[in-house]
Amino acid sequence: MVVVTAKSWNTSYARLQTWEQEPNGSWQQVLQPTSARIGWSGFRRAANRMQGTGKTPAGTFGLLRGFGLVRPSGVDIPYQVVDRNDWWPYDPHDAKTYNVLQFHRENRSKWRTSWAEQLHSYTTQYRYAVVIDYNLPSGISWHNGQRIAAHPADTRKGGGIFLHVNGSGATAGCVSVPRSDMRSILRWLDPALQPVIVMGPRELIDRM
Repeated sequence: MVVVTAKSWNTSYARLQTWEQEPNGSWQQVLQPTSARIGWSGFRRAANRMQGTGKTPAGTFGLLRGFGLVRPSGVDIPYQVVDRNDWWPYDPHDAKTYNVLQFHRENRSKWRTSWAEQLHSYTTQYRYAVVIDYNLPSGISWHNGQRIAAHPADTRKGGGIFLHVNGSGATAGCVSVPRSDMRSILRWLDPALQPVIVMGPRELIDRM
């Protein structure tokens, strides 16, 4: 379990800790706690979080897979090295590709590059990253050169919520940590244990 806490709902400064559950049910802290940054306007409960608000969704989410410009050694979770052809769109005008990794952009695709991230262009932040299971669609298949969702995400809620390397400041809703810590987290995550991330201000975490 990765736990991200902040002193209030509105700060962009947070703290990240990593925990493993022992056979007797107790929890043991694993990696050294580290400072983190979240959305520029803080946390908001995931059910109420909206696109473009700069809020990080508060709640519990799976940590599904990783991606990055390079692949660190010793990573067990599914991990993809991205290049200039990899995009992450969240264009509300194209629900079926909303919050779905696309490997290239065909001229006939409906999503706009102004509503998408070309992952390779974030040379610092996306050196290493993990996808957080927030507002992700399901039933992904190929159609006319694009990956589309049979059950689309909610286009009001925003997408592209990741755990990644620090940039120059707060994020637009992701969680970021120093590069060495991000690399250590990637190597520690064990997909067989179904890792999750718990995020929110301390007053919420204390009640969970």
